[in-house]
Amino acid sequence: MQAFSNRYVPDLVQLGNLHEQNYFMLDKLVSNWQRLHHVVRFETNQQQLYQIKIIECSKYTNVIEMRQLSASLPAILQPQLEVRVYHDARLAEVVKNKNMGRIQQSYEYPNKRMMQKDEKTQNNLFLFDWLKFSLQFGLAEPSSVEYPTQ
Repeated sequence: MQAFSNRYVPDLVQLGNLHEQNYFMLDKLVSNWQRLHHVVRFETNQQQLYQIKIIECSKYTNVIEMRQLSASLPAILQPQLEVRVYHDARLAEVVKNKNMGRIQQSYEYPNKRMMQKDEKTQNNLFLFDWLKFSLQFGLAEPSSVEYPTQ
């Protein structure tokens, strides 16, 4: 008799679709993928400031940092994600969350760090909702509000 594992197996089709949607929304927000440290800042109608910064550039990929910047909230409550963007495949996936570090594909549950079995999927769903909100409620055209950094 074969024992079945209780291990979480991600739905790769669903996850792939999510990565595609995240890519297309990010591509609307970032105007210049080739400039390292390129920053796009925009504000929503809830007076929240958001920033997307390119932190790595290569021929077919970028790594960006997306974060909320709010003087009224403590830093622990302000989301910050690291996202790898694959331009050749047109995909974007969350690889790191500031509050939990690098994200594995799946986790045994329960675990000491209280990660969900599908933590990677949950972080990519959060990015999807965040990008959708940013595009829907952003007050300025993001590409016109660029702040180059050093």
